[in-house]
Amino acid sequence: MKLNAIMKAMVLGTIACSISATGIAVDVENQHIQSPSYEEQMSNIGMHDTVNSNWMDRTDIKVGTQSKMGKQVSVETLQPLTHYDENSKSVLFVQGGVGKGGQEHKVNYFDGSGGIWYPYDSATGTVETKTKPERHDETKSLGTVGNIGLGYRQLSNHEHAYVGVNVFADRAFSENVNRVSGGLEYVAGLNEVRVNVYRGLGNIKSQSYMVRVPESHLPIPLNGGTANYTVYKSQKVLSGYDINYARTFKNARWARVHIGAYHWNGLGISSYSGGTSPISDLGNSSGWQLGTTLQVTPHVSLDLGYTSDSKYASGAYGFVKYTLGTSKFAWHGGKHSDDTITNARARMLDKVKRSPMMIGKSYEEFWAVVPYDALP
Repeated sequence: MKLNAIMKAMVLGTIACSISATGIAVDVENQHIQSPSYEEQMSNIGMHDTVNSNWMDRTDIKVGTQSKMGKQVSVETLQPLTHYDENSKSVLFVQGGVGKGGQEHKVNYFDGSGGIWYPYDSATGTVETKTKPERHDETKSLGTVGNIGLGYRQLSNHEHAYVGVNVFADRAFSENVNRVSGGLEYVAGLNEVRVNVYRGLGNIKSQSYMVRVPESHLPIPLNGGTANYTVYKSQKVLSGYDINYARTFKNARWARVHIGAYHWNGLGISSYSGGTSPISDLGNSSGWQLGTTLQVTPHVSLDLGYTSDSKYASGAYGFVKYTLGTSKFAWHGGKHSDDTITNARARMLDKVKRSPMMIGKSYEEFWAVVPYDALP
Protein backbone atom coordinates (compact mmCIF):
# COMPACT_ATOMS: atom_id res chain seq x y z
CA MET A 1 0.00 0.00 0.00
CA LYS A 2 2.77 2.37 0.92
CA LEU A 3 4.60 1.44 -2.26
CA ASN A 4 1.49 2.09 -4.33
CA ALA A 5 0.98 5.41 -2.61
CA ILE A 6 4.61 6.35 -3.23
CA MET A 7 4.34 5.30 -6.91
CA LYS A 8 1.15 7.31 -7.37
CA ALA A 9 2.76 10.34 -5.78
CA MET A 10 5.81 10.01 -8.02
CA VAL A 11 3.65 9.62 -11.15
CA LEU A 12 1.46 12.56 -10.24
CA GLY A 13 4.50 14.62 -9.37
CA THR A 14 6.14 13.74 -12.66
CA ILE A 15 3.00 14.67 -14.59
CA ALA A 16 2.73 17.94 -12.69
CA CYS A 17 6.38 18.72 -13.31
CA SER A 18 5.97 17.83 -16.99
CA ILE A 19 2.96 20.10 -17.32
CA SER A 20 4.80 22.92 -15.54
CA ALA A 21 7.90 22.43 -17.64
CA THR A 22 5.85 22.34 -20.82
CA GLY A 23 4.09 25.54 -19.81
CA ILE A 24 7.36 27.23 -19.05
CA ALA A 25 8.83 26.06 -22.35
CA VAL A 26 5.83 27.34 -24.25
CA ASP A 27 6.06 30.68 -22.47
CA VAL A 28 9.75 30.94 -23.25
CA GLU A 29 9.13 29.99 -26.87
CA ASN A 30 6.29 32.49 -27.18
CA GLN A 31 8.46 35.16 -25.65
CA HIS A 32 11.22 34.29 -28.07
CA ILE A 33 8.82 34.48 -31.02
CA GLN A 34 6.70 37.45 -29.98
CA SER A 35 9.20 39.69 -28.28
CA PRO A 36 10.47 42.23 -30.80
CA SER A 37 14.16 42.70 -31.37
CA TYR A 38 16.00 45.79 -30.14
CA GLU A 39 15.90 47.26 -33.63
CA GLU A 40 12.16 46.62 -33.87
CA GLN A 41 11.61 48.19 -30.46
CA MET A 42 13.57 51.29 -31.49
CA SER A 43 11.64 51.44 -34.76
CA ASN A 44 8.32 51.23 -32.94
CA ILE A 45 9.41 53.95 -30.51
CA GLY A 46 10.51 56.16 -33.41
CA MET A 47 7.22 55.63 -35.24
CA HIS A 48 5.25 56.36 -32.09
CA ASP A 49 7.16 59.60 -31.51
CA THR A 50 6.61 60.71 -35.12
CA VAL A 51 2.91 59.81 -35.28
CA ASN A 52 2.06 61.02 -31.79
CA SER A 53 0.65 64.56 -31.82
CA ASN A 54 -1.81 66.78 -29.97
CA TRP A 55 -4.37 69.35 -31.11
CA MET A 56 -1.80 72.15 -31.04
CA ASP A 57 0.43 70.30 -33.52
CA ARG A 58 -2.47 70.34 -35.97
CA THR A 59 -3.49 74.00 -35.48
CA ASP A 60 -1.92 76.82 -37.53
CA ILE A 61 -2.02 80.60 -37.85
CA LYS A 62 -1.29 81.71 -41.40
CA VAL A 63 -0.33 85.23 -42.54
CA GLY A 64 0.68 86.31 -46.03
CA THR A 65 -0.08 88.16 -49.22
CA GLN A 66 -1.10 87.35 -52.78
CA SER A 67 -1.13 89.46 -55.93
CA LYS A 68 -4.20 91.79 -55.97
CA MET A 69 -5.55 90.13 -52.79
CA GLY A 70 -3.63 92.09 -50.19
CA LYS A 71 -2.85 90.73 -46.73
CA GLN A 72 -4.58 87.51 -45.71
CA VAL A 73 -4.82 86.01 -42.22
CA SER A 74 -6.41 82.69 -41.21
CA VAL A 75 -6.54 80.08 -38.45
CA GLU A 76 -6.94 76.43 -39.41
CA THR A 77 -7.07 73.13 -37.53
CA LEU A 78 -7.50 69.40 -38.21
CA GLN A 79 -8.56 67.01 -35.46
CA PRO A 80 -9.16 63.23 -35.62
CA LEU A 81 -12.61 61.97 -34.68
CA THR A 82 -11.46 58.36 -34.33
CA HIS A 83 -8.50 57.04 -32.34
CA TYR A 84 -5.27 57.33 -34.29
CA ASP A 85 -1.81 56.03 -33.38
CA GLU A 86 1.09 54.17 -35.01
CA ASN A 87 -1.02 51.01 -35.28
CA SER A 88 -4.11 52.59 -36.85
CA LYS A 89 -4.79 51.94 -40.52
CA SER A 90 -7.46 54.61 -40.99
CA VAL A 91 -8.66 57.88 -39.54
CA LEU A 92 -11.83 59.96 -39.68
CA PHE A 93 -11.16 63.66 -39.11
CA VAL A 94 -12.72 67.11 -39.09
CA GLN A 95 -11.00 70.20 -40.50
CA GLY A 96 -12.05 73.82 -40.16
CA GLY A 97 -10.76 77.33 -40.59
CA VAL A 98 -11.71 81.01 -40.56
CA GLY A 99 -9.96 84.15 -41.72
CA LYS A 100 -9.64 86.87 -44.30
CA GLY A 101 -9.42 85.41 -47.79
CA GLY A 102 -11.32 84.22 -50.84
CA GLN A 103 -11.49 86.11 -54.12
CA GLU A 104 -14.05 88.41 -55.72
CA HIS A 105 -13.87 88.96 -59.48
CA LYS A 106 -15.93 91.92 -60.66
CA VAL A 107 -16.70 93.46 -64.05
CA ASN A 108 -17.82 97.09 -64.29
CA TYR A 109 -19.41 97.80 -67.69
CA PHE A 110 -20.58 101.21 -68.88
CA ASP A 111 -22.59 101.92 -72.04
CA GLY A 112 -25.31 104.20 -73.32
CA SER A 113 -27.69 104.92 -76.15
CA GLY A 114 -25.54 105.32 -79.22
CA GLY A 115 -22.55 104.34 -77.08
CA ILE A 116 -22.68 107.73 -75.29
CA TRP A 117 -22.55 108.02 -71.50
CA TYR A 118 -21.52 110.71 -69.03
CA PRO A 119 -19.47 109.69 -65.97
CA TYR A 120 -19.68 112.26 -63.18
CA ASP A 121 -16.84 112.75 -60.69
CA SER A 122 -18.45 113.87 -57.43
CA ALA A 123 -15.05 114.67 -55.88
CA THR A 124 -14.16 117.23 -58.55
CA GLY A 125 -17.65 118.05 -59.79
CA THR A 126 -16.61 117.43 -63.39
CA VAL A 127 -18.44 115.58 -66.16
CA GLU A 128 -16.82 113.67 -68.99
CA THR A 129 -18.42 112.64 -72.27
CA LYS A 130 -17.69 109.06 -73.36
CA THR A 131 -18.53 107.86 -76.84
CA LYS A 132 -17.60 104.18 -76.50
CA PRO A 133 -18.55 101.44 -74.00
CA GLU A 134 -15.93 100.66 -71.37
CA ARG A 135 -15.22 97.59 -69.28
CA HIS A 136 -13.11 97.52 -66.09
CA ASP A 137 -12.17 94.31 -64.30
CA GLU A 138 -11.11 94.17 -60.67
CA THR A 139 -10.11 91.48 -58.19
CA LYS A 140 -10.06 91.72 -54.40
CA SER A 141 -10.40 89.70 -51.21
CA LEU A 142 -13.84 88.49 -50.10
CA GLY A 143 -13.28 89.46 -46.48
CA THR A 144 -14.08 86.97 -43.72
CA VAL A 145 -14.62 83.41 -44.92
CA GLY A 146 -14.95 80.14 -43.05
CA ASN A 147 -14.93 76.46 -43.92
CA ILE A 148 -15.54 73.13 -42.24
CA GLY A 149 -15.14 69.63 -43.61
CA LEU A 150 -15.10 65.92 -42.88
CA GLY A 151 -12.47 63.54 -44.24
CA TYR A 152 -11.48 59.87 -44.19
CA ARG A 153 -8.09 58.31 -45.02
CA GLN A 154 -7.21 54.62 -45.36
CA LEU A 155 -3.63 53.30 -45.33
CA SER A 156 -2.52 50.40 -47.52
CA ASN A 157 -1.40 47.15 -45.89
CA HIS A 158 2.29 48.01 -46.08
CA GLU A 159 1.65 51.70 -45.33
CA HIS A 160 3.35 52.91 -48.51
CA ALA A 161 0.16 54.67 -49.68
CA TYR A 162 -3.19 56.00 -48.55
CA VAL A 163 -6.47 56.96 -50.22
CA GLY A 164 -8.59 59.79 -48.86
CA VAL A 165 -12.00 61.35 -49.47
CA ASN A 166 -13.42 64.58 -48.07
CA VAL A 167 -16.41 66.93 -48.21
CA PHE A 168 -16.38 70.61 -47.25
CA ALA A 169 -18.68 73.60 -46.90
CA ASP A 170 -17.48 77.21 -47.29
CA ARG A 171 -19.16 80.48 -46.33
CA ALA A 172 -18.38 84.11 -47.18
CA PHE A 173 -19.92 85.98 -44.26
CA SER A 174 -19.93 89.48 -45.74
CA GLU A 175 -21.68 88.26 -48.91
CA ASN A 176 -23.93 85.73 -47.15
CA VAL A 177 -23.17 83.02 -49.75
CA ASN A 178 -22.05 79.37 -49.55
CA ARG A 179 -20.12 76.71 -51.47
CA VAL A 180 -19.62 72.96 -51.12
CA SER A 181 -16.86 70.70 -52.41
CA GLY A 182 -15.80 67.07 -52.66
CA GLY A 183 -12.23 65.83 -52.91
CA LEU A 184 -10.08 62.75 -53.49
CA GLU A 185 -6.50 62.17 -52.34
CA TYR A 186 -3.88 59.58 -53.20
CA VAL A 187 -0.47 59.51 -51.54
CA ALA A 188 2.04 56.88 -52.68
CA GLY A 189 5.68 56.88 -51.71
CA LEU A 190 6.87 60.47 -51.83
CA ASN A 191 4.21 61.50 -54.36
CA GLU A 192 0.81 63.09 -53.66
CA VAL A 193 -2.16 63.74 -55.97
CA ARG A 194 -5.31 65.65 -54.98
CA VAL A 195 -8.47 66.56 -56.91
CA ASN A 196 -11.28 68.85 -55.73
CA VAL A 197 -14.61 69.78 -57.32
CA TYR A 198 -16.42 72.92 -56.13
CA ARG A 199 -20.09 73.84 -56.43
CA GLY A 200 -21.48 77.30 -55.69
CA LEU A 201 -24.86 77.18 -53.94
CA GLY A 202 -27.83 79.29 -54.98
CA ASN A 203 -28.83 80.96 -58.23
CA ILE A 204 -27.53 84.22 -59.67
CA LYS A 205 -28.52 87.13 -57.46
CA SER A 206 -29.66 90.01 -59.68
CA GLN A 207 -31.18 93.44 -59.19
CA SER A 208 -31.78 96.54 -61.32
CA TYR A 209 -32.85 100.09 -60.66
CA MET A 210 -33.00 103.45 -62.44
CA VAL A 211 -31.10 106.58 -61.41
CA ARG A 212 -32.25 109.97 -62.67
CA VAL A 213 -29.46 112.34 -63.63
CA PRO A 214 -29.85 116.08 -62.85
CA GLU A 215 -29.14 118.49 -65.66
CA SER A 216 -26.32 120.01 -63.60
CA HIS A 217 -24.39 116.74 -63.99
CA LEU A 218 -24.51 116.87 -67.77
CA PRO A 219 -22.37 118.77 -70.27
CA ILE A 220 -25.42 119.52 -72.46
CA PRO A 221 -28.75 121.24 -71.67
CA LEU A 222 -31.79 119.01 -71.45
CA ASN A 223 -34.28 121.77 -72.25
CA GLY A 224 -36.98 119.79 -70.49
CA GLY A 225 -35.78 116.42 -71.80
CA THR A 226 -34.87 113.33 -69.75
CA ALA A 227 -31.62 111.82 -68.47
CA ASN A 228 -31.12 108.61 -66.53
CA TYR A 229 -29.11 105.47 -66.38
CA THR A 230 -30.18 101.97 -65.38
CA VAL A 231 -28.00 99.92 -63.04
CA TYR A 232 -27.86 96.12 -63.39
CA LYS A 233 -26.10 94.06 -60.70
CA SER A 234 -25.43 90.31 -60.58
CA GLN A 235 -23.58 87.99 -58.22
CA LYS A 236 -22.85 84.26 -58.11
CA VAL A 237 -20.59 81.84 -56.25
CA LEU A 238 -18.39 80.27 -58.90
CA SER A 239 -18.09 76.52 -59.48
CA GLY A 240 -14.97 74.78 -60.74
CA TYR A 241 -12.27 72.22 -60.04
CA ASP A 242 -8.56 71.86 -59.33
CA ILE A 243 -5.91 69.13 -59.46
CA ASN A 244 -2.59 69.19 -57.60
CA TYR A 245 0.59 67.14 -57.57
CA ALA A 246 3.17 67.38 -54.77
CA ARG A 247 6.43 65.63 -53.99
CA THR A 248 8.44 65.28 -50.80
CA PHE A 249 12.13 64.33 -50.66
CA LYS A 250 13.48 61.28 -48.82
CA ASN A 251 16.36 63.09 -47.09
CA ALA A 252 14.54 66.41 -46.79
CA ARG A 253 11.08 65.54 -45.52
CA TRP A 254 10.73 69.16 -44.38
CA ALA A 255 10.52 70.32 -48.03
CA ARG A 256 7.79 69.84 -50.61
CA VAL A 257 7.26 71.14 -54.14
CA HIS A 258 3.84 71.25 -55.80
CA ILE A 259 2.22 72.16 -59.09
CA GLY A 260 -1.48 72.44 -59.85
CA ALA A 261 -4.06 73.51 -62.39
CA TYR A 262 -7.59 74.87 -61.96
CA HIS A 263 -10.67 76.12 -63.81
CA TRP A 264 -13.59 78.34 -62.74
CA ASN A 265 -16.89 78.55 -64.60
CA GLY A 266 -18.18 81.98 -65.57
CA LEU A 267 -21.15 83.94 -64.24
CA GLY A 268 -23.10 82.92 -67.34
CA ILE A 269 -24.96 86.15 -68.19
CA SER A 270 -24.84 88.57 -71.10
CA SER A 271 -24.78 92.34 -71.01
CA TYR A 272 -28.26 93.53 -70.02
CA SER A 273 -28.01 96.52 -72.34
CA GLY A 274 -27.16 94.42 -75.34
CA GLY A 275 -23.92 96.34 -75.70
CA THR A 276 -20.99 95.39 -77.87
CA SER A 277 -19.00 93.85 -75.00
CA PRO A 278 -20.90 90.99 -73.31
CA ILE A 279 -19.87 90.05 -69.79
CA SER A 280 -20.96 86.43 -69.88
CA ASP A 281 -17.32 85.35 -69.42
CA LEU A 282 -17.10 86.99 -66.00
CA GLY A 283 -15.22 84.69 -63.66
CA ASN A 284 -14.53 82.14 -66.40
CA SER A 285 -10.82 81.53 -65.97
CA SER A 286 -8.15 78.85 -65.91
CA GLY A 287 -4.64 78.80 -64.61
CA TRP A 288 -1.78 77.00 -62.95
CA GLN A 289 0.21 77.34 -59.75
CA LEU A 290 3.78 76.36 -58.88
CA GLY A 291 5.17 76.56 -55.38
CA THR A 292 7.06 75.09 -52.48
CA THR A 293 6.38 74.55 -48.79
CA LEU A 294 9.37 74.64 -46.44
CA GLN A 295 9.17 73.67 -42.76
CA VAL A 296 11.93 75.97 -41.52
CA THR A 297 11.60 75.23 -37.79
CA PRO A 298 9.25 72.96 -35.81
CA HIS A 299 6.94 75.98 -35.42
CA VAL A 300 7.40 78.01 -38.62
CA SER A 301 6.93 77.11 -42.29
CA LEU A 302 6.96 79.09 -45.54
CA ASP A 303 4.59 78.67 -48.49
CA LEU A 304 5.98 80.44 -51.57
CA GLY A 305 4.98 80.30 -55.22
CA TYR A 306 3.52 81.85 -58.34
CA THR A 307 0.01 81.75 -59.82
CA SER A 308 -0.63 82.28 -63.53
CA ASP A 309 -4.29 83.05 -64.33
CA SER A 310 -5.82 83.51 -67.77
CA LYS A 311 -7.63 86.68 -66.61
CA TYR A 312 -7.24 87.64 -63.00
CA ALA A 313 -4.85 87.28 -60.08
CA SER A 314 -1.51 86.34 -61.70
CA GLY A 315 1.54 86.95 -59.59
CA ALA A 316 3.64 85.75 -56.70
CA TYR A 317 2.32 84.77 -53.28
CA GLY A 318 3.96 84.19 -49.93
CA PHE A 319 2.66 82.95 -46.58
CA VAL A 320 4.19 82.35 -43.17
CA LYS A 321 2.52 79.64 -41.09
CA TYR A 322 2.99 79.34 -37.34
CA THR A 323 2.06 76.01 -35.75
CA LEU A 324 0.89 76.23 -32.15
CA GLY A 325 2.54 72.88 -31.49
CA THR A 326 5.48 71.46 -33.38
CA SER A 327 6.26 69.62 -36.59
CA LYS A 328 8.44 66.51 -36.35
CA PHE A 329 10.24 67.33 -39.61
CA ALA A 330 12.05 70.68 -39.93
CA TRP A 331 15.12 72.15 -41.59
CA HIS A 332 16.33 73.55 -38.29
CA GLY A 333 15.54 71.83 -35.01
CA GLY A 334 13.69 68.83 -36.45
CA LYS A 335 14.18 65.59 -38.35
CA HIS A 336 15.33 65.63 -41.99
CA SER A 337 14.42 62.02 -42.67
CA ASP A 338 12.96 59.00 -40.89
CA ASP A 339 13.21 55.40 -42.07
CA THR A 340 10.86 54.16 -39.34
CA ILE A 341 7.77 55.75 -40.92
CA THR A 342 6.55 56.05 -44.50
CA ASN A 343 5.57 59.37 -46.04
CA ALA A 344 1.97 58.18 -46.30
CA ARG A 345 1.82 57.34 -42.59
CA ALA A 346 3.46 60.66 -41.68
CA ARG A 347 0.88 62.65 -43.70
CA MET A 348 -2.27 60.92 -42.46
CA LEU A 349 -3.14 64.02 -40.40
CA ASP A 350 -2.02 66.67 -42.90
CA LYS A 351 -4.60 69.32 -43.75
CA VAL A 352 -6.56 68.99 -46.99
CA LYS A 353 -5.31 71.42 -49.65
CA ARG A 354 -8.15 73.35 -51.35
CA SER A 355 -8.68 76.44 -53.52
CA PRO A 356 -10.10 79.65 -52.01
CA MET A 357 -13.78 80.55 -52.38
CA MET A 358 -14.57 82.49 -55.59
CA ILE A 359 -17.41 84.95 -56.31
CA GLY A 360 -18.25 86.61 -59.64
CA LYS A 361 -19.94 90.02 -59.71
CA SER A 362 -21.11 92.38 -62.44
CA TYR A 363 -22.06 96.05 -62.34
CA GLU A 364 -23.48 97.66 -65.47
CA GLU A 365 -24.73 101.15 -66.26
CA PHE A 366 -26.74 101.91 -69.36
CA TRP A 367 -27.28 105.63 -70.02
CA ALA A 368 -30.19 107.23 -71.83
CA VAL A 369 -29.93 111.03 -72.23
CA VAL A 370 -32.57 112.61 -74.47
CA PRO A 371 -32.78 116.43 -74.65
CA TYR A 372 -36.21 117.95 -75.28
CA ASP A 373 -35.33 118.94 -78.84
CA ALA A 374 -34.47 115.34 -79.58
CA LEU A 375 -37.79 113.98 -78.31
CA PRO A 376 -40.14 112.74 -81.03
